[in-house]
Amino acid sequence: MKLTRRSKWLVGGAALIAAWIAFGPGDPDAVQPARGAASPAARAAHAPAGPQAAPPARALWSLAHRVAEQTSAASLFAAHSWYVAPPPPAPVINTTPVAPPKPTAPPLPYAFIGSYTPEGQPTVFFLANGDRVYDVHLGDTLDNTYSIDSFSNGQLVLTYKPLNIQQQLPAGIGQ
Repeated sequence: MKLTRRSKWLVGGAALIAAWIAFGPGDPDAVQPARGAASPAARAAHAPAGPQAAPPARALWSLAHRVAEQTSAASLFAAHSWYVAPPPPAPVINTTPVAPPKPTAPPLPYAFIGSYTPEGQPTVFFLANGDRVYDVHLGDTLDNTYSIDSFSNGQLVLTYKPLNIQQQLPAGIGQ
């Protein structure tokens, strides 16, 4: 294989760069130990602390045999979940249908004013509702809502027609 001039320069430059990296000066901030006859105790006392001071084999051995706390080791691979428990069920409400209350008639809107009995004629009763005055006989109907049924024991008996409920209106007079 014949190399061109340019290829020779590139291979040579790569060889020089590799030699510089392998045999060149180290890190300018690194401190080199003195090449003297220092005792092993003095070397141990002045040895820098930390993982950079240990030889590579020793550093690898300490990394391989390190021990972690159980709480941190267990939390590394602990199961985590985003599941949120649903809220507790709502209290049970009795849904059985309750019978509606029996309907009642509204209070009587009429007030008794008086009565008049002409000779040989039926009695006429005068009732008031607000500023309106009614003259009624037995059997009449008021506002298509109340009918006059009877008069006994000093009371007029009216029937609330929508519910067919009888109500009594004190008349204040005796028969």
